[in-house]
Amino acid sequence: MASVQEMVRPGEPLDLYYYSGETSKKAAFPTTQNTKYQVNFSNLGAGTSSFLFPPQNGLQDIVVTVQFAGLPNTTPGLQGLALPAGWAWALVKSCAFRYGGTSQFVLTGDQLLQNALRDQTSRTSCDDIVNLGGNYASGTDLVNTQTASIVLRLPHASASGVNKSLPFPTDCLTQQCQVLLEINPPASLWTNVTGAPLPLAVSQLSQGYFQCQQVMFNNMGDSLARRVDLSSKAYAFPCEFVQQKSQIALLNNVAPQTVVLSGFRAGSVKSIQIWLTDLTDVQTSSSGATTGYNPNKFLVPTSVEMLYAGDIYAKYDNGVGQLFNLLNGNKASAFDLAIVNSGAPSATVLNNPTPFLSQWLELPFAQPLCDEDAHYILVHGRAITNGIINLNNLVVPYVSAQGWQLNVSYVYNSTLLFSQGSVDYVF
Repeated sequence: MASVQEMVRPGEPLDLYYYSGETSKKAAFPTTQNTKYQVNFSNLGAGTSSFLFPPQNGLQDIVVTVQFAGLPNTTPGLQGLALPAGWAWALVKSCAFRYGGTSQFVLTGDQLLQNALRDQTSRTSCDDIVNLGGNYASGTDLVNTQTASIVLRLPHASASGVNKSLPFPTDCLTQQCQVLLEINPPASLWTNVTGAPLPLAVSQLSQGYFQCQQVMFNNMGDSLARRVDLSSKAYAFPCEFVQQKSQIALLNNVAPQTVVLSGFRAGSVKSIQIWLTDLTDVQTSSSGATTGYNPNKFLVPTSVEMLYAGDIYAKYDNGVGQLFNLLNGNKASAFDLAIVNSGAPSATVLNNPTPFLSQWLELPFAQPLCDEDAHYILVHGRAITNGIINLNNLVVPYVSAQGWQLNVSYVYNSTLLFSQGSVDYVF
């Protein structure tokens, strides 16, 4: 006899005792995965290196590995040198990318980090992403080779095995995919407090290369391009598009202030990601940072209010935004960081970094949905038709010695549409 709950609740019966077609799925086409494709940097100092992926297989993650050679024990001023936590992320000045015939778009290093962090399913994995991007190292630690790896979280990929994006089908293209990675001067990453000249060895990397994970058909006859006429039909690849960040100088006081956001493209905006940079933490000189370089130290406003067309979408006073971000996702918008206290750190301070909770803040338009299955569900955002959003009552945490910068990243729903050997975004 059916219970009352069975009668009033909608839904199809699901067999939870025996496996069935509803509870069992199988891959339609046999594939294998490999990470054999590597391309060395063409420039180990400041400059741009390119990565080209031919149109033949499924493109998944693109990883960058960089390395500093160990310094001799006799290096002058060794005890006054330090590399910041997550230094490989700070090494990236910009990452330009193009899929086949699409336009070229650009992301900054801190955007790549924040995009990768948003994909993680726990605070622990957020910390891992930062630590794999370069551990904090100082003094005698620098005698050892310093190696770091980061993932280029671009629209085609996700930086987690949970809800992993399907491979980007370059077999449906006739043009290659291109990534141009511009790096900052490697010497600019270093904190140097002794006044001794930086060692010549830190002026460039000892090694740097791209490496990609690809998925390959066991039988290329299974390729969509060989089974379907893509000259008259199209394949839709769902993705998330992040626009190059805006940097906005803020007033250096703790009074509420208003910021106007513009530059939106026509499309469905899912959310706006924001974080603050205390310019005291990123001031550098030609000989390296002199006041403690903390490039991945993200802070959030004490209060902020997001308005569009006079309507309030996010009202986060007294730090409550972090809780709402946690309620709408699967982790807090934060990660642990080791930092150097700003001011005039000594060698002793460098060898004893301070724990810090680095944070960002998501201002959402789209309804929250934490999809941790192998599906891609479109959750609509907000079409910004007049191109203006106001952030009111924005309050910085404290008065900074050098001032504040607001970093703003717009996140859109998007689809990459494959047809006639090319691909383009649809917003």
